[in-house]
Amino acid sequence: MGAVGRLLPCPQAQPQTHNVILLSRNCRILVWESALAPAASWLLRYLVAPCLGSLPARGAEVLLQLAYQALWLLPVYLVTMFISCGIYNDIAQTAYLVKQQQQQQQERKGAPAAPPGPSHRGQPPGGSGGLENVAQEVYRVVLFCVFFAEVSTIGRLPYVGYTLNVLFLSWLYAYYCFDYKWGLQGVRLPERLAYFERRWAFFAGFGLPMALSTVLLSFYPGAAVLAILFPVYILVSCDSDVNAVHDRVVGKAATSSLRHLPIFALALWPTQRIVQLLTGGSGAPLVQPVGVEQNESAGRST
Repeated sequence: MGAVGRLLPCPQAQPQTHNVILLSRNCRILVWESALAPAASWLLRYLVAPCLGSLPARGAEVLLQLAYQALWLLPVYLVTMFISCGIYNDIAQTAYLVKQQQQQQQERKGAPAAPPGPSHRGQPPGGSGGLENVAQEVYRVVLFCVFFAEVSTIGRLPYVGYTLNVLFLSWLYAYYCFDYKWGLQGVRLPERLAYFERRWAFFAGFGLPMALSTVLLSFYPGAAVLAILFPVYILVSCDSDVNAVHDRVVGKAATSSLRHLPIFALALWPTQRIVQLLTGGSGAPLVQPVGVEQNESAGRST
C-alpha cells in the first residue's frame, strides 16, 4: 500500500463528488446483499408465511427481489459503470504524472530511474496518433470483447472450468489495470500483448484478488467490491516495477527460462476476422504480434 500512498492524487485533482457517489452506491449494494435482503427474507418466511401461507410469502419475496434489482441495483450498476470509465482514466493520468515527477526528481538527484515495461520506441505519451492509433483502439476493443467471451466459455468447461475461469479473469483484470499506464506511455498494442504474455506469472498474481471478488460473490456484490478495488490497483500498476518484482519473486535465472505463454493467441484470429468485417478489409492484420526476442529487448530498454 506504500505505492498507493505515494501516488494518491492531491485533493483538488480528485473527482470527489463522483467518488463519494460511487462509494455510497457500492456500499448500499453490499448492505442490501449482506443485511437487508436476509432480514426481509426472514420476516417474510417467519412472520408473513404463518399468517398468509408459504406460497404468498414466497411470491412476495420473489417480487421484492425483482423490484429491487430492476428499479435500483441495475440502474445503479449501469450508472456506476458509465461514471467509472472517466474516473479511472483521471486516476491513471494523475498517478502517471505524479510518477513522472518523482522520476524527474530522482534524475536531478543523480539516481536515474527508467519506467519498467514494454518500450514505446520514441512515440509520444498517449499513443502514436493518427489512423494507426484509431485502428489499434478498435482492434483492442474487439480483442478484449472476444477474450472476455472466451473467458466466459472456458468457465463452463467441466472439472477445470472454474480454475481456468479464475486464472483468465486474473489476467484480464491485470491487463485492464496496466493498459492505462501503457496507453499513457504510448506503447503500441503488439508490445503490450507480448510483454504481458512473457510475464504471465506476475500478472496472474496481480489480478487474482480482483478475480476472486467476482467469482466468490454474487454478481452485484462482486461488482461493488471490484469497483472499489480497481482504482487502487490502477494506482499500484502505475508505480509497479514489473521487471524487478518478477525477477525478485521468480528469480533472474527462472525469468530467462520462463516460457512465453500465448494467452491471447486464441482470441487473435476471430478478432482479426471481426475487424475485417467491420472495416471491409481483407489485407494484412492490423496488429502484428511481436516476437519473444523483440519483446525481451523492449522490456530491457525500459
